[in-house]
Amino acid sequence: MDLAALAAVIGPPPRAAFPVDWPGVERWLGLRLPDDYKEFAERYGPVLVGEWIWVVVPHRSERGGYFRQLDQRQGLQRSIRADDPPSHPYAFHPEPGGLLVWGESRGSEYYFWDTSVSADPNDWPTRVFTQHCPDETWRLVDAPMTEVLAARVSGRLDLGEALPAMSPPYAWKFAPLVLKDVPERVSFPAAPLALEVAGQAARVEAATGVPEDYAALVGEYGVGRLAGALRLLAPGAPEGFDLNAEEAVVSERLRSRRAAGERVVPSPIAPEPGGLRLWGVFDGGETCWWLPVSGEPAEWPVVLVDADGLGWQRLPYSATGFLDRWLDGRLDLPVLSLSAVPRPRVLFPPGVDPAASTTPAGEAPRDALAQLATIIGEPRTGGHTYDWPAIERSLGLRLPSDYKRLFEVYGAIGINGIMIGHPEELQQQHEEQVEYLGWEEDEAMAVRPAPGGLLWCANTEGRETVWWDTSDPDPDRWTMVWDVEFDRHTFPGRPDRAGDRRPDEQAGLAAHRTRSVT
Repeated sequence: MDLAALAAVIGPPPRAAFPVDWPGVERWLGLRLPDDYKEFAERYGPVLVGEWIWVVVPHRSERGGYFRQLDQRQGLQRSIRADDPPSHPYAFHPEPGGLLVWGESRGSEYYFWDTSVSADPNDWPTRVFTQHCPDETWRLVDAPMTEVLAARVSGRLDLGEALPAMSPPYAWKFAPLVLKDVPERVSFPAAPLALEVAGQAARVEAATGVPEDYAALVGEYGVGRLAGALRLLAPGAPEGFDLNAEEAVVSERLRSRRAAGERVVPSPIAPEPGGLRLWGVFDGGETCWWLPVSGEPAEWPVVLVDADGLGWQRLPYSATGFLDRWLDGRLDLPVLSLSAVPRPRVLFPPGVDPAASTTPAGEAPRDALAQLATIIGEPRTGGHTYDWPAIERSLGLRLPSDYKRLFEVYGAIGINGIMIGHPEELQQQHEEQVEYLGWEEDEAMAVRPAPGGLLWCANTEGRETVWWDTSDPDPDRWTMVWDVEFDRHTFPGRPDRAGDRRPDEQAGLAAHRTRSVT
């Protein structure tokens, strides 16, 4: 549809043009975009059409602009797909042939090009995803983007919700996106690994369809148990080390749990479109995967999933980059049961029993704050100081060492929807929470200043309140509790800490909650 005909339906564009660096944008996307969309974008810019549809146009803003907008929408669709793959049988860009968003409405309608249909972007139809509770529906509209826009605004395309009264397009005051704003595509470099093979190497045929660094690793050294603790897999390898067979077993287990309503890692799992790809299994049950974020395997980050299939971490490393750091003892990851200690760079082929000497002399103590840093990053500013004696005098009790350490390192902080009470405001916020919940006169709810009572610690964006149970005289042994009025959940800490709580409860809770959604 030409712009003159479109303007007769939706209203004329702003006077000022909105130039876009299309070569830079298309190079970053790895796709050419439809001509009618590019013409529309340069005349209308980022715009709300018919008081209803926001058209996603390359732009700059303080909130991240176009590329952040794409990341959020495409990522959310992948999460929705992971919960119910049969109802969402599509890949999403940058997955090969994935749907790519071009618009969204004020009424939970999302408009995507289907890039799998043709190499010519001018032939891409639109797939519309609607979320009108409780129904979620996909519709195919076989027409160019501008025709879909005109049909929806004019009422010729009925998606189940009436549009408001027609009004002229409203253009946001965003700046155009230029070449210097286009982020570089991220790839994860290989790390040189020199391994000793304990016996005859179990080499396999050249692995295909996997990142080159891993294919070269198993091509040179074969498969086996690395450091006697991690099975490296490859296609066509002996039983227990065959990538395809092991992936089928582990993937089916996770999908079955998801189908039964249990929470598992929120991602598609092979062979689902864009699904995680398995490459390693720890003896403790944790698994190593690639996340195929694009058609270029060098851009696939490593994802580790814990033995339960719930806790997970996405790491900014290639497979060999992760292995190099793990063998050096440089990664204390909450998703792994093994602590961060140097491990022998020895590979035991199938059938060779790892020698006792491969086991480290002793597992190192776990540092929950160091683990948290692997998720949220290192602090961006210098150390922070607090008058802890004065703060503790006002509270009438000592505070946990890990809480004090967290604030000394990071300062005021909110972590993935957990708003942690600031030390200098802790007493006031505790009193406000107790008053708000009406607990000050509730004898059944023992709260501070009652001896051994609950002390408020944090709120979450889901309106949960998190408390310390101060009944133990040692604050470093306090447990964290929430949903106190009803089920009273208690954070038990890591399995390796049963009966021996160390001073890392606060950071441990943050790492536990954060690793499941990062």
